Amino acid sequence: MMLKYRDIAIGLQEIPNEVSLVINIANCPFKCKGCNTKHLWEDSGELLSYENLEMLIDSTIQDITCVLFMGGDVAPDEINELAAYIRNHYPDLKIGWYSGGETITVFTEYQNFDYLKFGPFIKKLGPLSSPKTNQRLYKVEGGVLRNITRLLW
Repeated sequence: MMLKYRDIAIGLQEIPNEVSLVINIANCPFKCKGCNTKHLWEDSGELLSYENLEMLIDSTIQDITCVLFMGGDVAPDEINELAAYIRNHYPDLKIGWYSGGETITVFTEYQNFDYLKFGPFIKKLGPLSSPKTNQRLYKVEGGVLRNITRLLW
């Protein structure tokens, strides 16, 4: 499987104190009720190869401090490999992943990430910016996950 991305954005609110290159990954397996990004449910877009990833980063490198994958749960190992690639080729950038899963059990390699968000979107509980949210944002520190969700409230 090869991951595809639909679009990108520069985000100021997804990761506290970071300016993120937000890469929206297609083919979301969760299809959460009330989802605001239903276009990411489709299996369409450009392949997220190392070359395309490099092009996206190089075209925004002056403006960003973090690369954030939004989705990619259909191929978590590929997200991990892309994160490792960024870690090796762009060591000054932070790396985050917003997953709609409850946890990411596939990874023992948290060192490839600085930030991880877990949890499906549940409309009545709201997004990460809501104190009622079920979603959690973690900062990875020495292989340990520290909950920093409250920084978004």
